[in-house]
Amino acid sequence: MGEHMIKCIIFDIGGVIIDFYNINDYYPYLSKVSGVPLKKVVKIIDYEERVQLDKGTKSQRYFDKKVAKQLGIGEKKVMWYEVYAKTARLCKGTINLAKRLHGNYDIAYLSNTDRSRYVFTVKSILKPYLRLFKYRFASCDIHLRKPDIGVYRYVLKRMKLKGSEVIFIDNQIENVVGARKAGIRSIWFKNVRQLEKELRKMGISV
Repeated sequence: MGEHMIKCIIFDIGGVIIDFYNINDYYPYLSKVSGVPLKKVVKIIDYEERVQLDKGTKSQRYFDKKVAKQLGIGEKKVMWYEVYAKTARLCKGTINLAKRLHGNYDIAYLSNTDRSRYVFTVKSILKPYLRLFKYRFASCDIHLRKPDIGVYRYVLKRMKLKGSEVIFIDNQIENVVGARKAGIRSIWFKNVRQLEKELRKMGISV
């Protein structure tokens, strides 16, 4: 599959464009304030509560109340938005790579994110770079979430592209696997240098 066939490169946001990852930057905080072991914190939040928040099917208030109750802490200590706003930073290497790719390919992002974090990201971190992204997909807007195959099909339909015309980049292997099931060539992101190497292997000029 040559370079000429690829029309769009889709980036994940958290852990790829933005240097923030719940497992490293948020869940340890919750574990510390609640005294609940990290693995249990992840199990409580990642597999139910966060999914509903990201899809926009549950409110931030519902999330805070549910998490506070399950962890035995006050609602104000949940700090879902506050920890993110304080800690999240732009990954300059990824943005610089996106800038280089922008001349030859359409650039997009696809993120599992709730409304509060997404608004902060767009207004406070990505604002100077939004013009790079021809297509912008956030789970809280489209009510679909990676790694469900439906989200990738939705994105392809909206962009009017085939899976063979797209490369998807994500730092979570389950999301990469989901995209591959939808026929999209995908890269499991570790760092910018590794990403550049993987893109070159796929015939992409970086």
